[in-house]
Amino acid sequence: MYNRGVHSFIIMKKIEISIPDKDYDLLTRIAQDQKRRLSDLHYLIYSEGINYFFCETDVNIEKKDSEYTEEEKKQMELNKKLEKDIKGFWKLSCDERKEKGWKHVKTHMSNHQYDSESESYSDVLIKPLCERIESYSFNPPTDEEVA
Repeated sequence: MYNRGVHSFIIMKKIEISIPDKDYDLLTRIAQDQKRRLSDLHYLIYSEGINYFFCETDVNIEKKDSEYTEEEKKQMELNKKLEKDIKGFWKLSCDERKEKGWKHVKTHMSNHQYDSESESYSDVLIKPLCERIESYSFNPPTDEEVA
């Protein structure tokens, strides 16, 4: 896909399903009734389906290096340095480690991720994915979204 905004090509993957002609015809007519292209309707249905499918199921996947923020990468480096430089670091209490600058960096993403600071759960995996897929029905992805 060509991204006109920055004159570059975005690498996209295609997801396909096979359905009988009768069902294809019905989906096409539903899209027309909703004043949508069939391809746009696919994005919306896929987005909603993922959201509903995982609303009560916990998904927990390991982060790739590219999925860490710059802040998290810096914190991980600091954590490694503290662990290496301070003898008996892991014998210190949690509060003592925090005082020295150590902070836990999550290595996984989940749709039911607990945040001990806010004492609440958030979805940092499925909800953002669904929002991005839904947005593709209106606007093609940008380089930042693909990276």
